[in-house]
Amino acid sequence: MMKAAVLTEWKNLELKDVPVPEIGDGECLIKVSYAGICGSDLVIYNGNHPTAQAPVILSHEFTGVVEKVGPNNPNGIQVGDRVVAEPLISCGVCEACTEGHWHVCRSLKLLGIHTDGGFAEYVKVDTNKVVKISDVLTDTIAALAEPFAVGFHINERGGTRNGDSVFIVGGGPIGLVAGIVAQICGAAQVVFSELNPARVELIKSLGFTVINPANEDVTARVNELTNGEGFDVVLEVSGSQGGVLLATDVCKIRGTIVVAGFPGQPPKTDLLKVIFKELSIVGSRVYTLNNFRKTVKMLENIVREGRFDLDKLISDIFDIADLEKGLQMMATGQNLSKILIKQ
Repeated sequence: MMKAAVLTEWKNLELKDVPVPEIGDGECLIKVSYAGICGSDLVIYNGNHPTAQAPVILSHEFTGVVEKVGPNNPNGIQVGDRVVAEPLISCGVCEACTEGHWHVCRSLKLLGIHTDGGFAEYVKVDTNKVVKISDVLTDTIAALAEPFAVGFHINERGGTRNGDSVFIVGGGPIGLVAGIVAQICGAAQVVFSELNPARVELIKSLGFTVINPANEDVTARVNELTNGEGFDVVLEVSGSQGGVLLATDVCKIRGTIVVAGFPGQPPKTDLLKVIFKELSIVGSRVYTLNNFRKTVKMLENIVREGRFDLDKLISDIFDIADLEKGLQMMATGQNLSKILIKQ
């Protein structure tokens, strides 16, 4: 048996003894070290996710050590390997899958949403989704691999290139990692828009420029920063109505807007600006397996080179018994950045 935080029904988590998952062909068992709380975990907890079903063990962001490996192991995963895992589960037969776009499978599922995830002592994962990590990464930084893969894919969708100017609407965990990835991609200028004063200070501490719309005229500041041209790439990760409208304001003529923030309600878009500026608006959903593998290498390089203090992205670490406290902090906006659960 193992300890796990089970979402037995919406808004009800119970720390329970449950059976350790049994592995089969092509699977391995991972002893979890740390698991991250994602905004989607809060959506599921509140019963607002369109496809999740309770009971389920949440968390698709985790790192740990391989405990067991089943037959059929083409990746050569071994007991004792420190790993992270890409949590996507695709059908393999829909048009998106057969064209190689497994991450936008028509019936996409995820560990921690549709099957049991990382808020437990152990989780089972397909070995072909497991990525080994080096000793360069601490367990806590390794737990950031999944959100960093999201930021990696957002920038890939935006086509962020060397010398680009990038504007990020929203300085929460995903906004922060998207900004770091943009700079790693060679962006010459990365600017954030963020209302939360504590997050504004965190963004500044990482070396970025940040505009607080509560205190500044965003349009005037953007014109000052870009000589009136606007930004090459705008990453909208807030999911807010104001954020969507701001994105079309600050994007340059023929620039690209990447929409990645989940809106509570369908937002309105200024289509006249989209037409007159010939803007490209693209969506970004999770990441590809290749994105995920490259993200791990990128994280290792960031740590080796000391380019960013990634520990600043982790604002709180709780024991699994306090998972519900972490979810409530996210619901009320009390968390500065990423909350990790220690197993």
